[in-house]
Amino acid sequence: MPRLGGMQWTRGTAPDNWARVGLVARVLKALGNGSVFLFLLLPMVVLSNCGGTLATFTGYEALQETLVPTGNVDPVIYLTYGPDWWVLGVMVFAAAGLGSAWRGGIPRSLIGGAAAIGGLIALDGAISFFNPPTNLQSWSPNPGNGSAAVGAAFASVIVFELASIAARGWSEARRATGRGDWAALGCLATCLAFLLGLGVIVYVLTIATGGCHC
Repeated sequence: MPRLGGMQWTRGTAPDNWARVGLVARVLKALGNGSVFLFLLLPMVVLSNCGGTLATFTGYEALQETLVPTGNVDPVIYLTYGPDWWVLGVMVFAAAGLGSAWRGGIPRSLIGGAAAIGGLIALDGAISFFNPPTNLQSWSPNPGNGSAAVGAAFASVIVFELASIAARGWSEARRATGRGDWAALGCLATCLAFLLGLGVIVYVLTIATGGCHC
């Protein structure tokens, strides 16, 4: 039987309820990563100053050359930004996570979780890309609704990956010879998925109720 770090798992046996939970987690993981490409159609970054909003860009707009007005002056002076390649990084990590959902297994769950974390890092870089020059501190880049949605999607994917690992651990704990290690893995992944899941729910509710002004 195949091994993972001294733990054995079974193959060729009928799926139990935990195995079905893992399958559902994979489907939700695929939907979460796929939704990132839709959320990039929403405002990703909002550039604002004391006078209000200067400019708003969606994720796909940020991938193109963008113009930012430097302030409320006449005539208007624009600062040109090139393509925000961090957005491409967000898309690459989402695609990698989507690909890892094609098959189950703990290694692919780890790959998917790492891709989601990478997506969150790239998302932060995509917003910080629009920091004003040091000699022109006239605006600040803030995440828009699209960024909030993309961040929630990647965080949810991490929860689904942990749920998938937990389901695999509990499933194998019922059938494999080395049950202790599998049970410990299932318990750890379940606790982490529960805690992070609560955090995602609180975050989404905060955004939905207007508690976070981005």
